[in-house]
Amino acid sequence: MLITLFKRKRNKSDVETAPSKYAQAKSGKELLESPKRSTLIRKIKRLFSITEDVWNNHYLFAIERFAELVQEVPASEIHHHSKEGGLIDHTLEALYAGIRIAQGYVLPPNSEPEHIASSSDRWRFGAFIAILTHDIGKVVTDIEIVYRERGGEFEHWHPWYGSIPTGAEYSYRYKKRISNSKIAKSLHEKAAMSLLPRLLTKKAAQWIFEDTELLAQLFNTVSHSTFGGQAIAEIVRVADSASVAKNLGAETGMKTDHSTAIPLHEKLIVSLRKLITDGDLKRNKPGAAVWVTDSDTWVVSKATMEAVRVQLLNEGHRGIPQNVVRLFEVLNDHDLLIKNSYGESVWTAEINDFAKNWQQKLTFLRFKNEIIWPTSNPETFDGEVLPVDKSGNIIEGTQTPGDLNVIEKSAKSYFNKSTDKGITNTLKSKPKKTTLPDSVLLKHDKQNAIDALKDKGETKKHIDNAPAERTHERDPMPKKTLSEDKGQNGISSHEAKNLKNISKKIQKELITQNDFLTWLLKGISRRQIRVNESKAPVHILDSHVALVTPVIFNLFLDKNSLKKRLYEKRAGDKKVYTLLQKELESLDIHQRSSSGQNIVRMTVEGQRSQSELRVYLLNRDYFPSLSNFSTNKAMTINM
Repeated sequence: MLITLFKRKRNKSDVETAPSKYAQAKSGKELLESPKRSTLIRKIKRLFSITEDVWNNHYLFAIERFAELVQEVPASEIHHHSKEGGLIDHTLEALYAGIRIAQGYVLPPNSEPEHIASSSDRWRFGAFIAILTHDIGKVVTDIEIVYRERGGEFEHWHPWYGSIPTGAEYSYRYKKRISNSKIAKSLHEKAAMSLLPRLLTKKAAQWIFEDTELLAQLFNTVSHSTFGGQAIAEIVRVADSASVAKNLGAETGMKTDHSTAIPLHEKLIVSLRKLITDGDLKRNKPGAAVWVTDSDTWVVSKATMEAVRVQLLNEGHRGIPQNVVRLFEVLNDHDLLIKNSYGESVWTAEINDFAKNWQQKLTFLRFKNEIIWPTSNPETFDGEVLPVDKSGNIIEGTQTPGDLNVIEKSAKSYFNKSTDKGITNTLKSKPKKTTLPDSVLLKHDKQNAIDALKDKGETKKHIDNAPAERTHERDPMPKKTLSEDKGQNGISSHEAKNLKNISKKIQKELITQNDFLTWLLKGISRRQIRVNESKAPVHILDSHVALVTPVIFNLFLDKNSLKKRLYEKRAGDKKVYTLLQKELESLDIHQRSSSGQNIVRMTVEGQRSQSELRVYLLNRDYFPSLSNFSTNKAMTINM
């Protein structure tokens, strides 16, 4: 009897059930009981002038049905609200921000005052439902969920056929996306329409259907149509952005916002992951920005980090450095990059795609795969990524980057050391400032580069292969200094001639990496940009290429929306296209007028009339691909 009593006590109080490694499905009410969520729901409720019954039966009903459908899944895999329960938290934050934003709108839009009074509540409920459903489609298309009841077998769950049974164990994972595709990025937005009826009571649905204009805007917004969402779509977009920005540490500009301080290097990595995952940055194919090997991810340095900058600015982040070189330094300072054999952040490497018979030499940032792909195994490139030194020699073949013999081989051509001992000591020590770090090369300060080489007693040979990236600063060294001023610089006439050649090579390399010029030459070669025709934006002269301004620059901006948005933020009171002209000025390949103006006037002689154009003149010698074009004899430069 004592044994029986003892066993009963132990079974009741001492024996604990082993915790399950799976999440347990809860009702919508249970999921919203946490202090943070319940507080936010109370704040949302106070934004509506409705009775308790209406709130509970229609508004709170919709929130609970939403929570029951999505359970504790994250809002994204590697971007905003990526922790467990992130989708509920993100949606509640967006609801709170969106309803406050909606109060600043006249709803219904363009209505008479008497109609506004009777319909404003219905329109705000429409905005409420649109925000609630804007990400709900992720459980349909992006996330795969399995569940089991009472220890049974796991089976797939699909939200079209009901919620996960309360009390059931469930597990989820993100579905693998198709490489280089943006399909999955927008698919969940279309899928949201299929779950919209699950959030509406019969009376709420009838109420919405009484207003055709509201119904149209709601349907177009929920299905993410390009047109038709209007006011409702704008409210959802701003509300979503506010929640995303707040979670990622950006400043949303809302007075009650207290954004989490997130370090810049973390923002850069998160943004880079998103651009790759969403398919905005192509990978492992000719022209791609990202190349993935078994252990490393190679990211094209300048173009990719510029895209990251634009992404962060669009999300509402402030204080993002304008110069991408500074972004390299931030990543390097936090040991997120693999440094090259010179201790610098930027690599030069040859991409060899044997299947497509394609080869290209580019500058890269190099990451360990686990930094870019923390939760998945990416598809690797079926080809070669071969790092080269600044003399163009391959420094890694089948050997590892840490192989001292390989590094010494490349270092000999760079440091010009006389003994192996000196090389080894140089490699073991931290590189000195006079070894031309990335910041010097990327700024293209030629005078500083020359001084640094002279201090080291090094040859000028490796400048030819310096990374061809540059800020928008004018070259402070006059051209005549190289050929005439031997006394000040101590450079012989032979050296001056060599340096002129070096300068020209660097300029040619810079041209190949300028976004506008790359677009221009490609458009001309494909006959997408008219040349030497009536009203053409480009004309070929004996010694110059004449770009009709601002026509050609605005054409480029219209075709490159990301670049246009970036320039609009930087332009201030200036015309946006003038920033493109400033970039070309920094290359020093244009021809000024006799009065020193960058814009030159040209006369066009027709058979019956004469007109004048304002053009930007580029030196034709730098564009060998245009050599086949004949000179437009109808144009005369008015210098």
